[in-house]
Amino acid sequence: MGKRSLLIVMSLSLLGIGLMSGLPAHAAALAGTPYVSGSAQDLPWRLRILEAAVARDSVIALGEIAVPVGEMDPALWQKLAETKLWAAPEESGRPMNLTRPRLQQAMVESMGSDFAALCLYPPSLVIQRAGTVLGAAEVQAVVVKALTPYLASLPGEALLSDFRLPGTVFLAHPRQTLLLESPQNFAPGRLSLRLTVRELDGSVVKRLTGTVFVECWATVPCANTPLNRDETLDPDKITFMRKNLALLRGEQVWDGKGGPWRLTRAVLPDQPILLGDLTHLPTISRGSKITLVYKGQSIRLRAKAEALADGVKGENIPVRNLSSKKQLYAVVWDESTAVIESGPHTLAFGGS
Repeated sequence: MGKRSLLIVMSLSLLGIGLMSGLPAHAAALAGTPYVSGSAQDLPWRLRILEAAVARDSVIALGEIAVPVGEMDPALWQKLAETKLWAAPEESGRPMNLTRPRLQQAMVESMGSDFAALCLYPPSLVIQRAGTVLGAAEVQAVVVKALTPYLASLPGEALLSDFRLPGTVFLAHPRQTLLLESPQNFAPGRLSLRLTVRELDGSVVKRLTGTVFVECWATVPCANTPLNRDETLDPDKITFMRKNLALLRGEQVWDGKGGPWRLTRAVLPDQPILLGDLTHLPTISRGSKITLVYKGQSIRLRAKAEALADGVKGENIPVRNLSSKKQLYAVVWDESTAVIESGPHTLAFGGS
């Protein structure tokens, strides 16, 4: 019969299922007696070849490197899983890597081209003699378990996404463990990870790296209208929105408290307002004409002055005495007054 006319021979599920036609002798031996013929395209199952596997014996078995997908009779898979393929790595703990082309050719040589066409191949297959292998999901579970307590320390709702981890991790024996080292500077954003494979005594036998993205969603104050530099931040210019703090690259978000505030840079609508975007609205603004008061032990003098810098109450700012043209420093008292206590500024105050 032609190569495409009978790619695979299978029995009805009630009668047991077997394979024949064009398979090597050890595979053809799996064939059952009652069967019906059909094209491979009509079969309701395929075999997915794993990306990593462990061989228990000197010869690799099909069940060690593949899993059925779709609707396959359990009895058929039980027979197929026992099928011997090719020699396993001779030395334990030293994986063997097969690229997709090499893997496909090995399957053709072991099971025949018709059967090999029923397999779904990964980019590569890594096989180790003895030991155990942790798949991508198991490696990710180790990371999630270790980082979960850290997530509770973040504000809002924190979660992990975009895992970039070793796809598989081989252990020389089941008593070895994969652990995540405590992360340094845990914060929202891309987090670098260091994983170690350890023996029972805690000694490190292998080091691995990876990253994960730490999301942190919280409701924070945002601009509801374009805000310009030096603009006063009024309540009607603020709205609260849910934002991912991880995208702010470590900048601290304003908590919506304090003030009055003035913008140090422009903020677009819907953007979070950062603490670095704000400065206290000055009690006295640069260029303002103010009253300068000198307080001595037994004397008090007043003069007209100009503020040479912004300042909030209690802050020391430079001012210019408009009468003497002298520059000196005074403490902001209120929106129209700055004060000089008795001391080295006395002479500079002269001429008022």
